[in-house]
Amino acid sequence: MIPFLFPHSPFETPTYYALYLLAFLGAILLVTKRAEAYGASPILGIDLGMVSFLSGVLGARLFFAFFSAPDYFLRNPIRILYVWQGGFVLYGGLLFGILGCYFFLRSKSASVAHWADIAAPCVLLGIGIGRMGCLSAGCCYGSQTDWLWGMVFTDPRAAAPLHIALHPTQLLEALFGFISCGIFAWIFRSPPRVKGSVLLWVMLAYSLFRFFIEFLRGDAIRGVFFDGRISSSQIVAVIVALSTSIWLLYLFKNSKRVA
Repeated sequence: MIPFLFPHSPFETPTYYALYLLAFLGAILLVTKRAEAYGASPILGIDLGMVSFLSGVLGARLFFAFFSAPDYFLRNPIRILYVWQGGFVLYGGLLFGILGCYFFLRSKSASVAHWADIAAPCVLLGIGIGRMGCLSAGCCYGSQTDWLWGMVFTDPRAAAPLHIALHPTQLLEALFGFISCGIFAWIFRSPPRVKGSVLLWVMLAYSLFRFFIEFLRGDAIRGVFFDGRISSSQIVAVIVALSTSIWLLYLFKNSKRVA
């Protein structure tokens, strides 16, 4: 893997951050394309992307501080702002990103459900590219394995254990992001009958995938409970899966009643 671009030079840059910026750029570009197909403003889509970026980084960092080392960050709260040192939780970024976009759209008197349908597949594209950043840095690594797909990290600056075959959890999640983005973007290339349902389907699909991929993870720093049998992300995944399922049932039941 390549943890740094232009290593040992004045232009040395963590590949992780470069790919995360690329993830947001790719997601924003896809939002503008989908906005045109949905009859919405591409400019508002760009603004929405910037809001999701800022609120997402904040949420991802806060979740990391809370679940990984709450005592340390309570003693040193200023270090929560040290984003260049790494340490993010994807679920925190997603949840805060959604909240930030919700309040932004309400301030613009725009339809939250309509824009949720536009942006939902774009989030999956961002996850796909972002996990490639995790792969380059070696973070979010898998547990030790003897399977043929085992991945070995050798760069001493990688976050993963070195010279040990690990489950390629970053690559698996990146593939999930790319493939599911293509599927959802194609199925919902025009507005759905039930507004707001696309985001719920995306959240349900990701939470189910995330629950099972967590069993292959090996980085206990993300927060694990019950002697390492279940992680904080799995707890969040169960909550998200149940709540989105109930919400989807409500939306479709209500749409039939209206029809």
